[in-house]
Amino acid sequence: MNALEVVNLGKRYRLGAKAARDLWALQDVSFALEPGTILGVIGPNGAGKTTLLKIIARVTRPTTGIVRGYGRVVPLLALGAGFQPELSGRENIYMNAAMYGVSAGEVEKRLDDIVEFAGLPDFLDTPVKRYSSGMYLRLAFSVAINMRPDILLADEVLAVGDLEFQERCLERVKQAGEAGMSVLFVSHDMEAIRRLCDRVLWLNAGTIAGFGAPDEVTAAYENAAWSVAASSQRRRKGIGSSNAAGEVLFARLAVNGREVGAARVADELTLAIGLRITEPGVLVRPLIDVKARGVLAFRSVAPDFVRVDEAGLFTATATIPPHLLAETVYSVDVTVGIRKGEERLPLTLYNALSFQVYDTDEAGSARGTFKGQIHGVVRPRLEWTLAPARR
Repeated sequence: MNALEVVNLGKRYRLGAKAARDLWALQDVSFALEPGTILGVIGPNGAGKTTLLKIIARVTRPTTGIVRGYGRVVPLLALGAGFQPELSGRENIYMNAAMYGVSAGEVEKRLDDIVEFAGLPDFLDTPVKRYSSGMYLRLAFSVAINMRPDILLADEVLAVGDLEFQERCLERVKQAGEAGMSVLFVSHDMEAIRRLCDRVLWLNAGTIAGFGAPDEVTAAYENAAWSVAASSQRRRKGIGSSNAAGEVLFARLAVNGREVGAARVADELTLAIGLRITEPGVLVRPLIDVKARGVLAFRSVAPDFVRVDEAGLFTATATIPPHLLAETVYSVDVTVGIRKGEERLPLTLYNALSFQVYDTDEAGSARGTFKGQIHGVVRPRLEWTLAPARR
């Protein structure tokens, strides 16, 4: 018997009120998982990956199709989701376990394992509002994996935390798969997908673009990035991402050359924008608006227009320095200014990219400092001095 069966799954959203239109986040998605299978779920932003996990977790209802899951399903879809900030780590362990249908007696037997894996014995009775993002993640993952689910749903949150903890998470997931737990693992990290997963599901624009062996599917995904992105954007009408002069194909975020959907406060981020220019002799100048919770965090514009003499594919890149962004979820709107003589032909791709930023610095996090009390949409590291006043 399969651990999970997804049959003709579809999810439709209605956009707008007056001139409403339909957006299918998922359409005709079908697959099955045997017990113990670790399934990697890959695809560009907006492909439907998180929507798929939310439907399986019964967070949202499908529009069409059915999902059959057997056993306990534990979602790890957002950092610390379900945690109550005023409660201690210990209290949140028991509360989350109850949400998963695990009794207090069972939690008592597993408490030492949960605390040991999370590495938080000194902070167990501290309110989680004083935890850093790294501590949140360690506790959330440890609770989820130690509830011994039959199916674990892990979104990009496993990309968070220091490298040592990422390795421990991946190794623990691998061991759980060998013990019979089925896992859906969403990630932009193709190396982690190839190393961890038994099968890979590639989603694009809400449909299945590939399903099979990790090496084959990830290679096809990486090789087809340009053409797939272009095809995806052509399906999305009315967003102004293409015109007679060119097209915005994609926006991607990378850390140290690896595409990611989550990054640390201390990471240097590289934002790449894929462009197709169809008119030779135009002037091109990209711009990004980075937003947090609907608030514009900052705008960055390329310093000058660049002349493009031949039509073709181009990549515009920008570097976001470390210690600039705060701990929150960001979205990026991409605009490319194009001039052809006196004519203006701007391209705009709204919500081209979304990503989450975390902080893993735990120094003083549970000792009454500013952890958990930081507000705002950016958090730059400024140079400070304190000196006696001159009289």
